[in-house]
Parts: sequence; structure tokens; C-alpha cells
Amino acid sequence: MSLDHSKFLKLFLHAQPSIRAYLFAMLRNSDAVEDVFQEVALVLWERFGDYKEEFPFTHWALGIARNHAARWRRDQGRRKVWLTPEVEEQLAQASEGLEDELAARRRALDLCVQRLGERARALLKLRYEQEHSLQDMADSLQMSQNAVNKALGKIRKFLIDCTALLERASSHPADGMEL
Repeated sequence: MSLDHSKFLKLFLHAQPSIRAYLFAMLRNSDAVEDVFQEVALVLWERFGDYKEEFPFTHWALGIARNHAARWRRDQGRRKVWLTPEVEEQLAQASEGLEDELAARRRALDLCVQRLGERARALLKLRYEQEHSLQDMADSLQMSQNAVNKALGKIRKFLIDCTALLERASSHPADGMEL
């Protein structure tokens, strides 16, 4: 694969939460997770040319994270070992399976967010991407905090219902809807 910076960045940003969650489950130490995550990110970047597009990037990244987590734990030999190699293997497999399920949920959520109106998407962006407080949103939108909270509640309810409908439809493709 030719080195494509934007493709790597898109794949890496999508896989980042799964990598961090896996590392935390394996290392149970936030400082260690940050250190190992940085190493993993660097290795993923350096080896991106070896990545085969026919395989899920997140699975490939989790394999590299697994090796680095094992190395970190081996280097910390004086510390108590939390998990046996068999349990580590089961955790790695479960993480990969969970990632597949979460990817389908993210696709459903993306489709549902696209169905929202522009104002609703703007509210979501302010609250969840830009991490504004309800009070900050109320002030900037000239609304009461209660009105902002109610609007976000309605949006969340719509997204929950919509994603549930799409997930049910994807598990029964004969119904005519697919993710």
C-alpha cells in the first residue's frame, strides 16, 4: 500500500478508542496506557505500508497493541501479573469481536445523525464535539438551559430509536433496509 497520510489518519482516528480501551484492559495503568499507546501509534505509522486493505485496520492495530502491551508487562516483571496468557488471548479476541459490533453501531449512528436537521446537528456538535456546557450553549443560543437540555434529550431519543431501528433492519435484510 502506498503511504497515504490522510487514509492513515482516518483509519487511525477510527481505531484509536478501541486501541486505548484494549490497552487499558491489559495494563490497568493510565500512565502505561499513554506510553504504550504512543509507541503503538508510531509503529502503526511506520508500518502502514505493510497494512493490507482487505483486513480491518482496527484488528491489525489491536494486534500491534497486543504485542506492545505484552512487552510492557514483561518489562515490568517486578509487578504483579494480572492476567494469564490464555485470558489475554480471550480478551484480544473479544476486543476484536466487539469492535465489529461497535462499527455497525457507529455506521447506524452516522446515518441517523445525517437524518437530523441542521439545528439539531449543530446542537450535537456544540455539546459533544466542542464539549460546551449546557449553560454555555444556552448563553450562546439565547435559550434557557432547560430548553437546551430538553432539545438534546429529544435528539438523543431520536438517535436511540433510529439506531435501534437500523440495527434491527440490518439483522433482517429481507425487510429491505441495510446499513
